[in-house]
Amino acid sequence: MRRLLIDLASRAVARAVIFRADRVLLLRRASDQRIAPDAWQCPAGKQEPGEPIEETLVREVREETGLVVRASVPLGTTSTAVETDGVPTTWTQFDFLAETSGAEVVLSDEHRDFRWVALTELERFAELSPQVRTAICRGVAARDAQIQSSQP
Repeated sequence: MRRLLIDLASRAVARAVIFRADRVLLLRRASDQRIAPDAWQCPAGKQEPGEPIEETLVREVREETGLVVRASVPLGTTSTAVETDGVPTTWTQFDFLAETSGAEVVLSDEHRDFRWVALTELERFAELSPQVRTAICRGVAARDAQIQSSQP
């Protein structure tokens, strides 16, 4: 029975690192959100049962921003143990470099602001979690590797 409880208390989240030129997309959560109100973050969301994590990424980015993306490079995972409604829960975050067309961002009710932030300006976002910063750094490295491999 304990194994079943552990499995039920594990959740997967897909997070997208999206660039437009040398800027990364950050969303600011709405003040009324139960988890991380007012926090700046990359687009992310929970996996539905039976859903492949890449599909979670595409769905969540579309729901939160209106952007259509493709998960292009896996950037790694991080796990965090927290208590959710009194239940110990492990959240595993799957980070991806995501590519999008030039469409405009249209925010859902979960967020109240967005910015395309220059990498040199990230230090002004002190509330970015270490996990988000790590995902962005991995995204920069993956994007730069893609650019270099496409050059003759």
